[in-house]
Amino acid sequence: MSHVLDQGAIEKLQQEIDRNVVALWTLGEDHLEFASGLHARFWRQRVSRLYYSALNMKRGVTLNHSGDFSTDVSDHKNIGNLPPDFPSASTFGTKLMNLRDDRNLADYSHLASESDLVLTPTDAQALVVDFQTATRNYLKSRGVTL
Repeated sequence: MSHVLDQGAIEKLQQEIDRNVVALWTLGEDHLEFASGLHARFWRQRVSRLYYSALNMKRGVTLNHSGDFSTDVSDHKNIGNLPPDFPSASTFGTKLMNLRDDRNLADYSHLASESDLVLTPTDAQALVVDFQTATRNYLKSRGVTL
């Protein structure tokens, strides 16, 4: 953008991007905190909130890395698409896709039971906590103050 904007404008633009990255990440933290407080019998809501926690943290990472951001429903299919320099990108990507499948089951299948999930709610929460740590470290390494 340096061929169009001066350095001051570029810095203001970066500050606005960073503000949105932090807001997305914080929204993810809020979903995680809520999910963590749910009683085990509310497995559907727990899985759903855990998924949205990870999705928002992932959106913050993507916005920071490439400037991409979307709230279109089609963006959900990108939950596993992490930047190539993200730690354990492939492993997290696969597990996040499993979490998405579980969220779809929990939110939309009236016949589903907890035993139908790929990840138990406890495993899903451990995944999202690990992802929270990885996203925090990744964003901090890229100069974002959370």
